[in-house]
Amino acid sequence: MISEAISQDIKSVFISRKVDENGAFTRLKSDSNITLIDEPLIEINPVRYSYTPQTKWIFFSSKNSITYFFAQNPILPANVNYGVVSIVSANYLLTFGKEANFIGQGNNMLQIAKDFKEALKNDTVLFPQAIDSLQSIQKQLSFTNTCYNLYVYKTSIKSDFTIPYTDILIFTSPSNVLSYFNKYKIDSRQLVIAMGDATKYKLTEYGIFNVLVPNSFSENGLYELLFN
Repeated sequence: MISEAISQDIKSVFISRKVDENGAFTRLKSDSNITLIDEPLIEINPVRYSYTPQTKWIFFSSKNSITYFFAQNPILPANVNYGVVSIVSANYLLTFGKEANFIGQGNNMLQIAKDFKEALKNDTVLFPQAIDSLQSIQKQLSFTNTCYNLYVYKTSIKSDFTIPYTDILIFTSPSNVLSYFNKYKIDSRQLVIAMGDATKYKLTEYGIFNVLVPNSFSENGLYELLFN
């Protein structure tokens, strides 16, 4: 059941992405007392690229950046190092036969950027990313680092969706926040959760300040916030 610290009356949860088949939130699907709506409010499409800069490091800030980078069979330098924003991305990277040399800890992007800066030293780094990426990691790196941004996918806002009232709203990106507010407002009775500071900041643009943030970017982090 939902922890007493939040409420014993929670009957419905919305999350703006599909939950992992083997993730913690699949338990909600088998709970007849709770309705789970897992629906992305954005569309993601690949962006073709023809050249892959040869760098010492490649850093992925999301599972999407991993998917759409490797989908195009890039030519990679020998002994390249991989950095990822979280253990979730590290595990996903393994499915492509690649092991992360740097894994971000927690949900503070500023701290993750500082930690990666120490690991990177003065080496070069490639960032496969979305066209509308906030580039949070790049902004914290040293002027001695040569950074390349490679656009591998783009997001677009959906309009053809219907989300009924839910007790909990979980937003997984700033784009999903924008899409939701294009159609709906948030009721004061709803508990709002943001996956990371960038999403939390986007919610403040709509006057939503009472927002919870899990300790990590994983479904386990969300589950620990809400349950037990």
